[in-house]
Amino acid sequence: MAVPSLITSRRFSPQTRLRLQLLFARTWEALADTYQTQAADFVRRLRTRLALEDALDRYFREVGVPATMADTVRARALVALAPLVEAAVESEEGRVGGWHPLRPDQMLDALKRRAQHVEETNLECRLAASLSDEAVAATHVRMALETAELLADECTPDEGIMHYVRTFNLPSIDAQLIFRRAMARWAERDPHGLERVEAVIPALTVCATTPRFDLPSRLRLGLRAIG
Repeated sequence: MAVPSLITSRRFSPQTRLRLQLLFARTWEALADTYQTQAADFVRRLRTRLALEDALDRYFREVGVPATMADTVRARALVALAPLVEAAVESEEGRVGGWHPLRPDQMLDALKRRAQHVEETNLECRLAASLSDEAVAATHVRMALETAELLADECTPDEGIMHYVRTFNLPSIDAQLIFRRAMARWAERDPHGLERVEAVIPALTVCATTPRFDLPSRLRLGLRAIG
């Protein structure tokens, strides 16, 4: 996800562009807060399996945190995890190192337990990362709907949602998911407006092939399927 840009907003009025700047700034903060919350929850969930620093590093490998906010998310997550950080430091200071030789049979059992531990830890990481992905997607959908509401007087809801997707340069699969969820949410609260949305879907498909809607090929195929 790139830092939002208003290059594609030049067709809107100056007042609308200013409101979009404010909305996208709020979106960036909302996404950073979501990632921070999910990072802290990820570490807490894995606290019995991974050291705090290892769990935090694992979160950034499992979840696609945008590079532009990675440092912000890490700093905020550490602040939220302050009690665990202090406990980890005290535990490390009080640990007494030592080496104990193992018999061959004990070593084999230890290797089996280690392999099982790694497998279970990987599963827990995938589960926690899935929770994070859902939370981030929900934030995107919420802010995409706010964008559509802001642009309601200047374009159709699907165009407003698509503008959000393009502005934040979402990966094609994520973009398609968020677009569909946002459209479904809009249809649920505005059932009579669904006919108006369907009437402009062919125009959206045409626009999707122009530079203004220069989306990845898989997303364009998804939009044609919707139409």
